[in-house]
Amino acid sequence: MINSLKMTRRQALLSAAAGTSLLAMPGLLKAQTKTVKVGALAPLTGDLSLWGLPAKNGAEVWAARVNKAGGIKVGGEQYNVEVVSFDGAYIAEKTLQGARAFQDQDVKFTMIIGGDDWSAMQDFSNRNKMLTSTLYVSDLNPDSTYLIAPVEAHPFYFGLGVEYLKKVEPNIKTISLCAQDDVTGRTSLAYWRAGFDAHGLEIVSDEYFDNSTTDFAPVVSSMLAAKPEAVCIDTTYPSVALLLVEQLFTQGYKGRILHAGLELLPDMVKRTSKEFMEGSIAFFPRFDDASITKTASGFTDASGFYSEYNTAHPNEWNNTSWEFPAALEVWKQGVEKAGTFDADAVLESMKANPPKHIFGEAKWWGKDLFGIDNALLGNWPIVVVKDGKVEIAEVGDQAAWYEAHKDKVEARFREEDLMPDQRR
Repeated sequence: MINSLKMTRRQALLSAAAGTSLLAMPGLLKAQTKTVKVGALAPLTGDLSLWGLPAKNGAEVWAARVNKAGGIKVGGEQYNVEVVSFDGAYIAEKTLQGARAFQDQDVKFTMIIGGDDWSAMQDFSNRNKMLTSTLYVSDLNPDSTYLIAPVEAHPFYFGLGVEYLKKVEPNIKTISLCAQDDVTGRTSLAYWRAGFDAHGLEIVSDEYFDNSTTDFAPVVSSMLAAKPEAVCIDTTYPSVALLLVEQLFTQGYKGRILHAGLELLPDMVKRTSKEFMEGSIAFFPRFDDASITKTASGFTDASGFYSEYNTAHPNEWNNTSWEFPAALEVWKQGVEKAGTFDADAVLESMKANPPKHIFGEAKWWGKDLFGIDNALLGNWPIVVVKDGKVEIAEVGDQAAWYEAHKDKVEARFREEDLMPDQRR
């Protein structure tokens, strides 16, 4: 019996080691960083993957940078950020399928492009308190409780672009415009029209084309028949904008082109010329622009992000590459201040303490036109094509422009049945 209690030297060492491990375990567990999931629900295939893939890739680069710096601190605990993605393909059924998948994975913040994909998931979002960001402020409505537009308030920067055009080309008096006949096109053209009204430009040609259109020669011929001094091709989708620009060049147009993004500018230059694209106006800056750090003051190390993105995804930078990351910057501020990932608490905290917008200070806005103050509206840059690249020309105040011309905006929105009382 006494012998059975004896312990060899090896057994003693093993026992001591086990005890030490048990004592150390609570500290190790406490030091472990938890993980929170955010979701990129975007078109990752098809024509609009040109928007969706760069946005998703940008979110992943942002998460890697944040995690390398220690993650985010919420409620006294550190969290790494994991980006999950789903190809909604800009199709309603697939978008809703993605929303359900994100709910099953306990995703705390979802990012979408906006437009048709939001209309598919609004009811699901409300039922499940699914905090979501959109790039289309026009998705907001009185019932979009858990939807925010924390970065791009498309199409609210268009007024700034028209104001800039008149500043640099005061003698321009006429303009032709076109857009695809869908929610994006109608909302966008309504705001462009208000801008042209506000700054004294006569619209001499104004038409929608069907989304199935592939031959844009007749569209451009109709626009140019009115002999405009400038042309606006709205927020036409990237591949469409390229074909429109090519037709403008082929049919002999000479003048400025206005477009939301000029996403395929390098291809536009190849199919036309640097001289033809010179002076075109858009709204999305390069992140290697000399003034980007000053302009994007609400984005952590914008130039460093640009560098890391291009290392991870060479030659794939796009206008949307920074938009999901900018939305994540706003969400990060919100959850850290709220001390929780709970959607209601985060929204309440964000409203009480407006986060910094990518381009500086901003305020929550939207009730006038959309019935809910869920758009973070602040400054936005106007960019101009110079020598084949866009450069930041100036930065304008979107809210101030709207307040100065709200009667014209509301009149144009009513023409398209876009006001809150018309959308119910």
